[in-house]
Amino acid sequence: MEIRYLGTGGAEGFPSIFCQCEACRKVRTLLGKNVKTRSCTLIDQVMIDLSPDIFSQCINSHVDLSEVNHLVFTHSHSDHLNTTEICFRLREMASVIQKKDKKVMEIYGNDAVRDGIMEIIAKDPHVDLTRMRFHRIQKFEPFRIGHLKFTPLKAYHKLDEEALIFVIEDGRSTMLYANDTGVLPEETLDFIEQQNIKFDVVSMDTCRGTLDGDTHMGIRENVELRERLRRMHAVTPDTEYYLNHYSHMCGMIPQEYERLVGQEGFLLTYDGLSVTV
Repeated sequence: MEIRYLGTGGAEGFPSIFCQCEACRKVRTLLGKNVKTRSCTLIDQVMIDLSPDIFSQCINSHVDLSEVNHLVFTHSHSDHLNTTEICFRLREMASVIQKKDKKVMEIYGNDAVRDGIMEIIAKDPHVDLTRMRFHRIQKFEPFRIGHLKFTPLKAYHKLDEEALIFVIEDGRSTMLYANDTGVLPEETLDFIEQQNIKFDVVSMDTCRGTLDGDTHMGIRENVELRERLRRMHAVTPDTEYYLNHYSHMCGMIPQEYERLVGQEGFLLTYDGLSVTV
């Protein structure tokens, strides 16, 4: 399983373009891995979420999305659901697709994701709807995309819809992709324990940094989740832990936060990070 973190920041990005906080000022000077575009991740040839920064992310990470035919969405927030680029994919002249088996884009998401896409498509007379097939997904109901098995789990995030995180398996490795969530609901943790799932990789939201968690986690919640998974025997001593979706809100620049979370054995993700499991 190849995990490519194309974007690893929160909704505003880091630095936030209109922000004058000290952390954003520092990052504008330091640049490099401190810069965080809005989050989306490529698992083998399946894209999880499609950020507003996907154009530059593909250029910077040398990713050819013309070969990617499956989009899986966690929820409908605009920093994850880039409906503009979806419309371009569905226009004949905007995206010339030469392979017949690649014509149709397979899109997976909840009702709010579907509604968000259809609302924009309805305003675009150039969209070819035969180029899209939508698959409604919901918590605890697995689905397959090629060799990958996805099991959606309930997240604690956008509370007016069923926001999701995922267990992702390729037959050899198992990953928990827990982006954009606060403390995991008990029903999610119960499901992991009842199914006797063991993770090789745990990727956690860390948007809140050193602040108290809300509908996002910070380092305190990251540590607590790791300890809960250990008690459930859902991880092993070899499990790798990655913290993702980091924001400027706690006032620490990424290289400072990276040192802090490193003391706990966590790795802070950065744009372009590639992990093979």
